[in-house]
Amino acid sequence: MVWYPHVDFFWLFILAIILISAVSRIFRSHQREKTIRMAIEKGVTLDPGTLHNLQTSAASPQDSRAGLLTGAIVTFFVGCGLIAMGYVLSMDGNMGAFRGLAGVGAFLWCISLGLFVSRLAFGRRT
Repeated sequence: MVWYPHVDFFWLFILAIILISAVSRIFRSHQREKTIRMAIEKGVTLDPGTLHNLQTSAASPQDSRAGLLTGAIVTFFVGCGLIAMGYVLSMDGNMGAFRGLAGVGAFLWCISLGLFVSRLAFGRRT
């Protein structure tokens, strides 16, 4: 079995991104709860609208819809860029590069389509 250290570092990098994201979300939630507690301890009356805004997470359904659309657009154009790069590389007669990058580009288009469909699956909230 051949060991490829760069593959291990890739997965460690992905793990670090996930962990940092989770810790950041926990920290923000803790800070929000701390702010509410401090306001209550000081005797500040919080109207229901302000309390609701403080308690809701940063990602509302509308933000999620916008994020899915943004992800779909970015993924689509990355796929286009990979296909264009495959075309440029194939100018030297290397058709294998074009086929491979076109396949990866098509795969990214499928991911983009999935993100767009999931955006449509979220109902609009008014």
